[in-house]
Amino acid sequence: MKKLTERLRRNALLDVLFSLKGNPRACIWVEPLWGIPYTLYLPYVTLFMTAIGLSYAEIGYITSITMVSQMICAVLSGVLTDKLGRRKCTVIFDTLSWSVPELLWMLSQNFTWFAVAAVFNGMWRITENSWYLLLIEDAEKDQAIALNSLSQIMGLIAAFVAPLSKFAVDAFGVVPTMRVLYGFACVSMTAKFWILYYWGTETRNGLRRMEATKNQSIFKMLWECKDIYLRIIREKRMLLTLAILSLYMLVTTLNGNYWSLYICDVLGIREGDVSLFVTFKSLVTMCCSFLLVAKIRYQSIRWPMLASLAAFALSQALLLIPLGPVRVPALVLSVALEAIAVAVLGPVTGSLVFINAEEDERARIVGMVYATVALVVSLFPSLVGMLAQRSLRFPFYVNLGLFAVLAVLAIAISRLPAADKDA
Repeated sequence: MKKLTERLRRNALLDVLFSLKGNPRACIWVEPLWGIPYTLYLPYVTLFMTAIGLSYAEIGYITSITMVSQMICAVLSGVLTDKLGRRKCTVIFDTLSWSVPELLWMLSQNFTWFAVAAVFNGMWRITENSWYLLLIEDAEKDQAIALNSLSQIMGLIAAFVAPLSKFAVDAFGVVPTMRVLYGFACVSMTAKFWILYYWGTETRNGLRRMEATKNQSIFKMLWECKDIYLRIIREKRMLLTLAILSLYMLVTTLNGNYWSLYICDVLGIREGDVSLFVTFKSLVTMCCSFLLVAKIRYQSIRWPMLASLAAFALSQALLLIPLGPVRVPALVLSVALEAIAVAVLGPVTGSLVFINAEEDERARIVGMVYATVALVVSLFPSLVGMLAQRSLRFPFYVNLGLFAVLAVLAIAISRLPAADKDA
């Protein structure tokens, strides 16, 4: 047992976990209160939407509304994060972007409910900025990927309880189960937001930015964002970062919207069994995070990204091949490959902005980057949703094309020198 413990401690990811202090510790350890309810209901979101009468095209419209809201909020995120501070901004907009929508989703009756909830939910772009800086700003740069991976892992802890949603769906149906899960999510997530607020502290850079901006108006700070944006698009590394984040978000958005529908309507998987595949995916992602991500350094992301993109592309291709009687084993393999890819791509892409952005303007740079990402992505879900009305295979064909472009971008960014070290 002593040797096993020592071996685990030599794992770089576990070493970071065991040594967490301050805001990183607060952010990581309360994350399951958000991740568990989210993972429980996530596989059934689109099934719930169709069950109460939404069409595939309307699902695409909802996604586009969310993305437009995200775009607007992402522009505001940097300014609000600097003015309010990372800690206060996080608790205010986490409550608005998750607690309120969860309540609306629980009570939803038609498209209008989801549209209103989408507007509120888009505000998570503000807290993505403030929470991420709260997590990572006082940490060392070489811990960025590890901290991103740990936050992903803590959200995947729900894998151990996710089968409960299968039994509930089998026993009571999708609609009643989802209403209960949304209600549970509202309570659990709200508790997480306020525990983090009282446990966390403002970051050192956050205090500097609050002091520097306390006499500046929000409108003046927003006007200054144009100069920051020009710096972003003129710097090749940031421009490539922008492109990678945009395409990867589009991939995950399309996959998240249509995967459950596809495996149920096309592959014939029972609705209740969806959570079993999600549980398997979560467990594989967790294992790969410890085995693979622990070895990745931000200076050398080229081959990890390319291998992960290839695995993700193969997982989508397996869904599209007509395998008949072996469709379930093929789906299991597809899920495993996707899990391996996400274990690497999630933390790596999530770290790119932090690694490449200058410290003093990090909040506004992150905000402008994600505003552009949301703008790029917002147009596609509606279009893909209309095409999905004809065939649910179409979103996955789009993703295969996006993987090829992402591979080219990964090679391009890996050839550029980093600000301080070679990438």
